[in-house]
Amino acid sequence: MENERPVVLIVEDQEINRSILRLILDGEYDVVEAENGAVAFDVLARTPGISAILLDIVMPVMDGYEFLEKFRDSMYSSLPVIAVTGEKDSGTEQRALKLGAWDFVSKPYQTDVLLLRLKNVIIRSQYYLLNEMRHAYEFDSLTGLYNRNKFFTETKNMLEHNPGTTFALVHFDIDKFHLLNSFWGEEEGNRFLKAIADMLRRDAAEVPPCTYARISADTFCMCEPYSEETIQRHADNSYKELADYNRNFLIEPSFGVYVIDDPTEKIQTMFERATLAAKECKGKYMLYLSYYRPGMSQKVEQEQQIINEMQSALDNEQFQVYLQPKYNLKTEQPYGAEALIRWQHPTRGLLPPGMFIPVFERNGFIGKIDYYMWEKVCQLLRKWLDAGRTPAPISVNVSHVNMYNPNLVSLITGLTSKYDVPPKLMNLELTESAYMDNPDVMGKTVKSLQEAGFTIMMDDFGSGYSSLNTLKDIPINILKIDMKFLSGDVETGRKECIMAAVVHMAGWLNIPVIMEGVETSDQVEFLKSIGCGYVQGYYYAKPMPVKDYESLVEGVPLCPAQSLSVNHDQLVHTIWSSDPYVDFMFNSLMHPSAVYEFENDSFHAIRMNSSFTRFFGYGEETGVSVDTKYSSNLPDVSRASVLEAFRRSAATHEGSSCEYVYRAENGAEKAIRLELQYWGANENSTILFALFYELPSD
Repeated sequence: MENERPVVLIVEDQEINRSILRLILDGEYDVVEAENGAVAFDVLARTPGISAILLDIVMPVMDGYEFLEKFRDSMYSSLPVIAVTGEKDSGTEQRALKLGAWDFVSKPYQTDVLLLRLKNVIIRSQYYLLNEMRHAYEFDSLTGLYNRNKFFTETKNMLEHNPGTTFALVHFDIDKFHLLNSFWGEEEGNRFLKAIADMLRRDAAEVPPCTYARISADTFCMCEPYSEETIQRHADNSYKELADYNRNFLIEPSFGVYVIDDPTEKIQTMFERATLAAKECKGKYMLYLSYYRPGMSQKVEQEQQIINEMQSALDNEQFQVYLQPKYNLKTEQPYGAEALIRWQHPTRGLLPPGMFIPVFERNGFIGKIDYYMWEKVCQLLRKWLDAGRTPAPISVNVSHVNMYNPNLVSLITGLTSKYDVPPKLMNLELTESAYMDNPDVMGKTVKSLQEAGFTIMMDDFGSGYSSLNTLKDIPINILKIDMKFLSGDVETGRKECIMAAVVHMAGWLNIPVIMEGVETSDQVEFLKSIGCGYVQGYYYAKPMPVKDYESLVEGVPLCPAQSLSVNHDQLVHTIWSSDPYVDFMFNSLMHPSAVYEFENDSFHAIRMNSSFTRFFGYGEETGVSVDTKYSSNLPDVSRASVLEAFRRSAATHEGSSCEYVYRAENGAEKAIRLELQYWGANENSTILFALFYELPSD
């Protein structure tokens, strides 16, 4: 078979000139023709395999200059163009070359010169094409870094040529990059990846010899001389830069390091081990650098087995709903439950969620599992309703992945509508860390779900570093706190005090608290003493199959924990408001006055006016404290009188008064009349308003 001859496009308006060029090219080239620039684009579109263009400059319709301007931005711009003209001035040649022509020939044609120049540009273009193909084969088109194959090859060469140096291979990727990319869009996502590439170039310049690459998507890799200090510094700097890249999104990198002890190993093996180390960081707050350890490979094999079986397990409904009851701590009767997943594996038996949920969270399959559980709970609630039961709410978990799903609200409401289940019967549990990732987005999502009728629980409250901000910014309905909050090496009493304060604070916000992980009677008694509303844990009941739960709650009346708050909204506004008008009215009272909280025969001032602080001093040295620290301020008789007045108002919800003697710091005694007004109550305590009058001395 004869080799195909190169095809040349002649763009020339004069027929005689096209004929001359055909004769010159005949024998070496095939020729196609166009009488002007506009026709030339049509010929290019329908004629594949053109190798070069001979372009006349002076033509009607679209001249050579116009053609070159349009051509350089077209899909054909890599084709070599030789400009042809009868003009003798250098300006014509200069302008044509500036617009992208590869070479220039003049009329009348010199056959040998024309053929040589045409041959040269075709050879150059083929060489250029080969270089482009080689570059595309070896380099990442977006960032300009080595691609996977080139990185492996160059890293192998580097290790061979530096036998006395210990190297480390570092795997680097971004957690949940696909979510960020979907929020940002392709253009911003690409800009972000280029910024990472620039970070790698900068770090690599500090540690020669070094190879680095973009392996795929958001996965980058670097092989550098091993220095634990340098690797840590680079990881720290990258973490900070990424945190500042876009403050509206939580950007979490993961660095996995494999220290190369055998440079003859396959680079693929080294990369896989660094990848395993990076996976150790996933889902672990503030852990972004991890080193490979022997044994990680076995864990990955186990994970891969789970991944291989997860879809068929879902299709065959091997995942089962277990229910762990929640108990009203006042009645110690069950009220609702949390839906938990178990995997009934056909050969390995019942698998606990700790074996597979973390895997699903890392690979995104958790989104499907969420939906599966939501639907199963809706089906269960529908079954109970059809049987004439009045079920208590069942809570379901909403994972990080689904919290970022823009269709979350429509997905859940679609299920409750499909099964005709009132949204109030399906409570939604969202982890605090999900709120922390992006409070603005989460706040809008929570509000939309609440408007649709769902009760929102914040799970694992107190596990993050911004719990109070989260509670302030997100309008959740119920707090869930794990008893693990009390674990650790903190001194006895400190943790309990903090937990009591959280329950107390939730009471002021009119937010019920569920304490989970309750396992002992001591824990139960402590939670009762601090006014906790609900508990969940092995002390009362383990997660159980649906049939066992149905038997447990059969005939048990629905008794939700009732709020004991009286005048709650008014109290919150008056006591805690920073409204200047409220503050002005309070401080306008001439006599010392204060708002007191009374609980378990203990009381303290929670808001005081300026007259109060002037008379008694700032803080709790108020002359009415029964704390041991301040007992010297009250003689025994006076202390008993004050306490009795507080008890009387709390019991009767009416005012009361007493007279007592107050001993000042200088030892002087003053006769005081105390008048108490009942203002209301929160979940745990009574709120009383106190006025103090100094009685005239005898």
